Amino acid sequence: MKILPYLFVFPYLVAPEQSSVYEYNPSNFKFQIEEMDGNFIMFYAPWCRHCTEFYPIWSELAELVNTKDSKFAIAQVDCTVHAKLCHENEITGYPTLFYFHKNTFTPVEYKGTRDLPSLTLFLSEAFSVKTEGKQSKQPNEVKTYSGMSYLNDLNIEKFVSKGQHFIMFFVPWCRASQRMAPIWADLAVHYAHNNYIKIGKVNCMDNEITCENFEVKQYPYLLWIVNGKIMGASNGENLDDLKAFVEKMLLSENHDPEKFLRKKKALPVARISEETFETFLQNDLVFINYFAPWCAHCMQLSPLWIKLGEKFQNETRVLIADVDCVQSKPICETEKINGLPTLILYRHKKIVSVEHGGRPLDSLIGLITEHLQDSASTDPEDKTNEDIFLSKAKDEL
Repeated sequence: MKILPYLFVFPYLVAPEQSSVYEYNPSNFKFQIEEMDGNFIMFYAPWCRHCTEFYPIWSELAELVNTKDSKFAIAQVDCTVHAKLCHENEITGYPTLFYFHKNTFTPVEYKGTRDLPSLTLFLSEAFSVKTEGKQSKQPNEVKTYSGMSYLNDLNIEKFVSKGQHFIMFFVPWCRASQRMAPIWADLAVHYAHNNYIKIGKVNCMDNEITCENFEVKQYPYLLWIVNGKIMGASNGENLDDLKAFVEKMLLSENHDPEKFLRKKKALPVARISEETFETFLQNDLVFINYFAPWCAHCMQLSPLWIKLGEKFQNETRVLIADVDCVQSKPICETEKINGLPTLILYRHKKIVSVEHGGRPLDSLIGLITEHLQDSASTDPEDKTNEDIFLSKAKDEL
């Protein structure tokens, strides 16, 4: 059972047990408008089919907003029970959605589409009125504490223009954002000393322009940004999910051939770019996973591909690698990649196997082992030695 912060004064401000939506009536309506920073209210009738169909979405919105310490509320008024209250607010159809700012009894009517992203976007815009004037007080300089960079409209553009960034766009009233906050803080601490990535966050209530530019329509919104360009979005809900996403997307020493090989493959999978394609292809056997961050099948294949890299981590003749077809589009066009994921095995720079989609790990290991044996039996150096031996034999004869 949910209770508003003022329950000890007004015991009737209790949401129904099976709903997160607060019920307003003539007794508490005026008090709520005066006390809360914002009230988003649905005026409805139980017999209204559109109201019934819309209610699950309205309830979901209430789950996000109606938290214990929230100064904003998602509520409803039953016009069949409180006809006078609805008449006073000039309700002529159902459902009617009104947003009331604090101490303002002239509401803003919501006329957008009745889906959760549109409703949350409307709320962000409505809430931002409360924070107008704060913009000038925001610093141009990016403040970083415990690995977390605090971004705003004035500093984010320059900050994300160079390097790799994982940014959370959020609003304080959103329950999902509240759940993500401590997890995001732990992620920032985890990568605080990593030179290849910066973790940051943007409060969309205070930075409406930035969130519009990044087309943020849901909260929290987790974007991977490289050199100012959006390269992917994460749906991770816990720390392990987010770490896995970072390791998949991160370009660190695994994209630098010199560092990667000097560390004796400290990382199991090399990330190939246009600049390093020819260099990495020098190995006897190079197995490349061509993928894209938005591809669901690619995401499913990623853990298996890392295991494959670990399997051949100490085999100097084998290189397990991947190519991001979003970041390195010219490579994928040159190699004629038509579907994702595509797995191509190269032996001495020549394609010896092409697989579309995934295969079991044992099958992939077997494929590499088979070509590794073939490569050993037809090693160019061995062939040269054999030719020298035959030449000498002919001379002796």
